[in-house]
Amino acid sequence: MAAGALKLFIQSLANRAGYQIRRLDPGVVIDDAASEQRRLLSSPVHTIFEVGAADGRDAAQYALWYPEADVHAFEPVPESFERVMEHAARHPRLHGHRCAMSNRKGTARFNLANWVDASSLLKPRATGATFDAYQASSRAIDVETDTIDDFCLRHEIERIDLLKMDTQGAELLVLEGAERMLAGGAVGLIYTEIQFAELYEGAAHADQVIAKLRAHGYQLHNFYDLHHNHRGELCWGDAIFTKAA
Repeated sequence: MAAGALKLFIQSLANRAGYQIRRLDPGVVIDDAASEQRRLLSSPVHTIFEVGAADGRDAAQYALWYPEADVHAFEPVPESFERVMEHAARHPRLHGHRCAMSNRKGTARFNLANWVDASSLLKPRATGATFDAYQASSRAIDVETDTIDDFCLRHEIERIDLLKMDTQGAELLVLEGAERMLAGGAVGLIYTEIQFAELYEGAAHADQVIAKLRAHGYQLHNFYDLHHNHRGELCWGDAIFTKAA
């Protein structure tokens, strides 16, 4: 059997079994967001923003991957921020900032969740899912808020090579506060959590985030780590956006 015919035969067998065989470009990993970030980022990388840094583990990983880059980790929860600063003590170019990024500079009420990484500027919304117990708010605290645009002006940052967001539904607020940087094409790769269900009151839906970024010339690269509730409904995941050529 000729090579071409054999290839078609194998493909047909795979299709019948519910699989698809395809060749990817070298280095492409469609189910690993970390690998794709590193592949897609242009060199050199000078500035990384992690908005919603939690305990700083991801910020520290970026600092290891890009030791010549300044990694700015923004985290408003006091106990989580302490962990960020522990990482910063080991990585001189990792900078911790105790604030929540939003669409205005000032103060705001911040809802602390039973699972601290699910805390948000937005109030949690009961959905009937088992994970409601983790994101339910135990109490609220006052936190400082800042915007990406204001922060960049104050610190004379002209470009963000990677913007990572994990803000539990507040993604649009963060993007509204980065209007100048986005409009000027000064943000490279964007890696963000994205929600398909309203898990928090007024949370940005995936469609809204995609539309907002598309308006600034960004295109959706792929989704990662998709999560469903017990009813099989898609609830949240992660996404990478790239600047359209």
